[in-house]
Amino acid sequence: MKKRIVSVLLAAMTVLALCTSALAAPARTERHWQVYVERGSIHWKGSKAAEANAQAPFWQPTWLPEGWALEYAATRDGVWPETNWVYRRGEETLSFSLCAPSDFSFQCWMDPEAGDKTPKKTAKVQGYQADFWQVNKESALAWEDRQGNLFLMLHSGSLTQAELEKIANSVAELSEPLPDYRLGWTPVQDQELRRSTTMPGYSEDIGGSSYIRFIYAKQPLYSPAKTPETVTVRGIQARLWLGDPKETGTVVTSSASGKTVEIPTEKTRSTLIWTDPETGICFCIQGNKLSKETMLRMAESVEPGQAAAADKAPASNAPASSTPDASRQSWVADGWTATVTHADGTVKRVPNLSELHAAGAASKPAAGPEEQAKTPPAANGGGK
Repeated sequence: MKKRIVSVLLAAMTVLALCTSALAAPARTERHWQVYVERGSIHWKGSKAAEANAQAPFWQPTWLPEGWALEYAATRDGVWPETNWVYRRGEETLSFSLCAPSDFSFQCWMDPEAGDKTPKKTAKVQGYQADFWQVNKESALAWEDRQGNLFLMLHSGSLTQAELEKIANSVAELSEPLPDYRLGWTPVQDQELRRSTTMPGYSEDIGGSSYIRFIYAKQPLYSPAKTPETVTVRGIQARLWLGDPKETGTVVTSSASGKTVEIPTEKTRSTLIWTDPETGICFCIQGNKLSKETMLRMAESVEPGQAAAADKAPASNAPASSTPDASRQSWVADGWTATVTHADGTVKRVPNLSELHAAGAASKPAAGPEEQAKTPPAANGGGK
């Protein structure tokens, strides 16, 4: 009788231990994103459509190895909510993307040797399981949080897995908006610059036939490799690189209008960079083959502005702007290749920034209601 009681007690304790173990184990969460390497590219595919008014979350690395600086950033909301940051150190690149849950599919070229047999290593990033791939000088690190947000780092260069994990573990949410600044004067006053990107920590205006870019951010901005001239902007030391007027930029022909335009390159682009010591904000102005006097006059004209209003479509009888709105179109950095697979299965190549500018510069004014009705709306975009 005693043996039977002991056996029953042991069985009960075993069941209790198993139940307690099951309760203590973390709940298994299904991944929203599929991330894999195949045929030279890394692919990421979402499983649930985003709401039409979904907003992209703002996260950014707070630590980078010495020598890295921000080249540009972009964001978009809606059915394809995403935030992108692109950094450079010489010829090396590092992109960080945060994709909120959606049902879009993406791919980005890595290396001809990248494929389904590329070893996938596991890691831990901010408490989540992460996947890491490396092929020659190309590497990728991806992880997903409990909300289904995909964090993706793509690197071309010499950073190690340990360094990429350290950058990933420094990623933090941004919330504090930047002050609003505008250029009070540009050499193309009849072609107003447009706010292409505005987000916590970064702002960018673009426009004009000289491909003017006005950028400011709460971190160092990428600068050309050649030696700059030291100048002064409102009593603050600044660095100036002048574009060579004898050089020729990249010549691009619009497939829509057949018009040919010249896109600035690092040899033809003038760049002026300075940092406000009181706010820590770094400013950058760029333009194609612009003179020292023009660059300094634009810098001296920087003034507080009002928050950017939502862009409105031009009236049917008004000329369309020749400046592309990068916040409303899909694009990737020059040198990158990406495609988008839509829910209906169609695949579309994403243009790079130079092609986007060329299409805008080569476009003709809107003819009228009938012709405008045939033009499909631009995709809500940014890039990677």
